[in-house]
Amino acid sequence: MNAEQKHDGRWGLIGPAAMLAVILVVVGWWLLRPEPEPTTVNPPPPVAAAPAPAPKPQATPSAEPLEYAHDGVPIRPASSAFVYDGGMMHPHGTTPEHERLYRENDLIGSLNGAMDGRDVARMRGLLKQYRDEYPEDANVMQDGYELIANCLEHPSEENRATAKKYYDERIDSGLRRYIRRHCLEASN
Repeated sequence: MNAEQKHDGRWGLIGPAAMLAVILVVVGWWLLRPEPEPTTVNPPPPVAAAPAPAPKPQATPSAEPLEYAHDGVPIRPASSAFVYDGGMMHPHGTTPEHERLYRENDLIGSLNGAMDGRDVARMRGLLKQYRDEYPEDANVMQDGYELIANCLEHPSEENRATAKKYYDERIDSGLRRYIRRHCLEASN
């Protein structure tokens, strides 16, 4: 055996022994480390007592006498302010005002479909019907649809300027995004 072989044998045992010593030191430190002091958690603030429930309202006088269904259960009057403390009620029936609102919503849906299809002739026919049946135009939508039809049929700077004015002034209109799409962002 030469000197190199003796040297390798001694150092070959030192490496694993040193590694074992390091592992023992780490494990010992982990087992013997001081425990952290428990932190105290502030107790939650006391919960305020829930308010007592409001007394059950009595039936308010109705302009209409109560009607009863065939099963003896009353039918709620059209006024949503009516309060009945006698238990369950059937919902009120569809009124002519409801039917009118449903027709207007269908007409607006048809106008939107024609607008999406860029069918200006159909839009103009539906718009005439809308103006005839709903002259009050509570949501001020007829002018907006007219602008969109004009922009689709005749894109011009004049129509764009009119649409821009509508867009800037009628910030409550549900048609603003369509005015922007079909008039302001459309290429001439």
